[in-house]
Amino acid sequence: MAAAPAFSPADTAAIYKAAGLVMKGKAIVDCAVADPAWPRSRFDIEAIDLSGDGKPEAVLSEGNIACYGRDETAFTILARNPDGSWRKLAQNTGGIMPLKTRHNGWLDIEYGGPGLQKQPVMRFDGKVYR
Repeated sequence: MAAAPAFSPADTAAIYKAAGLVMKGKAIVDCAVADPAWPRSRFDIEAIDLSGDGKPEAVLSEGNIACYGRDETAFTILARNPDGSWRKLAQNTGGIMPLKTRHNGWLDIEYGGPGLQKQPVMRFDGKVYR
């Protein structure tokens, strides 16, 4: 039996919109729009409770080596507002790894791609990750 999706279709569309992505019909206008010869991006939305409140935040990943080079991916971290809408907390290239340490109640996040000897860490400042 397949696992249920973490987010409803309506939430998924709202997450894409809050991340700044544009939908054309059922297709996402991705980073490869700059050159039609580039491969299409792969998208994934992962549900992770970064705030420790028992409710998942969304980590949207876009994978495309033509757009992101050696990192091969970009991510956007989003949180649900009290009214049900979504807001962007961070965006960068590379992958993420939540750490065990916390700032302002939220997990710190290591991010980056291959080739970095030490991965940078983002910390939640009470409003966004920096």
